[in-house]
Amino acid sequence: MKDTCPSCTARDIVPAESRRRGDLVVDGYQCPNCRHTWAVTRDLTAYSELHARRAERRTRRTAA
Repeated sequence: MKDTCPSCTARDIVPAESRRRGDLVVDGYQCPNCRHTWAVTRDLTAYSELHARRAERRTRRTAA
């Protein structure tokens, strides 16, 4: 999911890293404009089936 920088309000920033923890997905972001970093935790049970499938994609850690 894309997000907006809470510091400079730049839009459509893609996560630099994503990790799944059970029913939660933690996305880490870094703004390309101001370099501000932040993390967002999302509960997959609150999203549609489409978002749940996206979060189940294999990561580098699970692919090894």
